[in-house]
Amino acid sequence: MQFRNIAVLGVALLFSPTALAQGKAEKKPASAAAPKAGAGEVKRDPQGIVGISPFWESLKKGDDLYVARDFDGAIASFKEAITKEPQNALGHYRIGEAHLAKNELSEAEASWVAALRYVGSDKSLKGKILFVLADLRERQKSLDDATDRWNAYGEFAKQNPDAKTYPASAEERKKRVAAWKQMQDQYAAVRKRIEQRLKEADDKAKKSAK
Repeated sequence: MQFRNIAVLGVALLFSPTALAQGKAEKKPASAAAPKAGAGEVKRDPQGIVGISPFWESLKKGDDLYVARDFDGAIASFKEAITKEPQNALGHYRIGEAHLAKNELSEAEASWVAALRYVGSDKSLKGKILFVLADLRERQKSLDDATDRWNAYGEFAKQNPDAKTYPASAEERKKRVAAWKQMQDQYAAVRKRIEQRLKEADDKAKKSAK
């Protein structure tokens, strides 16, 4: 899933300039609490209008640490970000990505479930969250749940073609899950036959020993 993780890290670059552009377009007054930045200093604004907000600053720090593979540091920075905006789904989503990089699947799931709770009308982010939750179940080999979640992702993708999702991916992954299930069923049947033959051989040996 390396391609997905790399793509996810670009989201902040899409959101932050948009927020700044919207602020300029609406000609909102600069926040009175925003300190003036000196030469070479980062321009900050709690409202995110004339400078970077505390949430986005912590998120950017977490992104840099993630790229540097300091996943613990990234998680700490992402958690700092959501103390600024607890209901910002993107912060929870990023925490889940960092936990996944550490193979902490339960923690990743908890963060993504929180992200789904707060995602609201952001269809693009919601599609990503549904995707990673389905992928997580597949990684855990919880195949029936994985199928259900790929169905949910596929249905969302079909209903929201503007959300930058991939309906074909859901179908392909469901086929893969079905193949895994078939292999498991076949293995279970073979294992049952082997166990039966071992039992029969054991019973025969006991009878012969009498």
